[in-house]
Amino acid sequence: MKQINLIVGLIVVVSLSFYSCDKIENPIPVTVGGLDWSLSPFEDSASYTWPTWTANLNTVKNVLIEDFTGHTCVGCPAAAVEATNIESANPGRVIVASIHASTTSTYQVPEPGSAIFTTDFRTDAGNEYATTFECDLNPLGTTNRRLGAYPSNTQNIPDPVLQQSGTWSSSTATLLGEGLDVNIQVQYNYFENENGLFVHTESDFINSKTGNYNIVIYLVRDTVIAPQKLPGGQEEEEYHHHNVLSANINGTWGEEIVSGSVVSGEKFYNDYAFEVPSNDATYGIDNLSLITYVFNRETYEVIQSVITHLQ
Repeated sequence: MKQINLIVGLIVVVSLSFYSCDKIENPIPVTVGGLDWSLSPFEDSASYTWPTWTANLNTVKNVLIEDFTGHTCVGCPAAAVEATNIESANPGRVIVASIHASTTSTYQVPEPGSAIFTTDFRTDAGNEYATTFECDLNPLGTTNRRLGAYPSNTQNIPDPVLQQSGTWSSSTATLLGEGLDVNIQVQYNYFENENGLFVHTESDFINSKTGNYNIVIYLVRDTVIAPQKLPGGQEEEEYHHHNVLSANINGTWGEEIVSGSVVSGEKFYNDYAFEVPSNDATYGIDNLSLITYVFNRETYEVIQSVITHLQ
């Protein structure tokens, strides 16, 4: 499968000599490197319908819960229930990503000799997150990657960001009450015949910030029905795995949009094309969502996230 083809969006550069008046209001972002137009019915960008961006009136901060899980981890279903309960209690403001990963892959690898635990949910990005955050067992998770309580780590991370599931609710409540620093909008086009997904993002900084900030886009499968081990030696063959991290549209750590500092009112535009897998029915467009977030590259903290359900 082709991986990510492309690339890039920059701060909008408006040139009066190049754009007409209507384009000044909703300019096409400058793109370096170009998109893979073989993933579309068009030969180049001239025939493509670029997004029109309207004012983002959102005023609230969302919370991303990254649930590090595994299909043979008997304690993981309870943590998954905790995460989805928090998500359900805060519709639109709490987003769950299930990441099948740990430093040892103990609970993620297909079980030798098993007739049912054959699915491998792991991704390269998920494995790197587990290594970076020293996720040595499951279940553990993050809430916007804010300072956690477990474990102590030796990697170059200012503070451990992993938490046990019992703390997710209180951490989420604290984060939901904080102010908003950046708004995110996402638009997309999907071309079924080419399996091409074109994703466009707008990052609008509400407040001035210092530091380096990246934007990341997860492709998640909303539901994957596959076996899961349960406590007491039980197994559920038709377990509903929720929002499974399945690919990163723009790489493990995404793309840098801010280097050093950003002032209030600055907007950044990014464009990506991605070939959706076609050999697995769970990648049907109606079963896919995008989780887009901006995070601080030094602390790893997520400062805003949004989810976009595809159809």
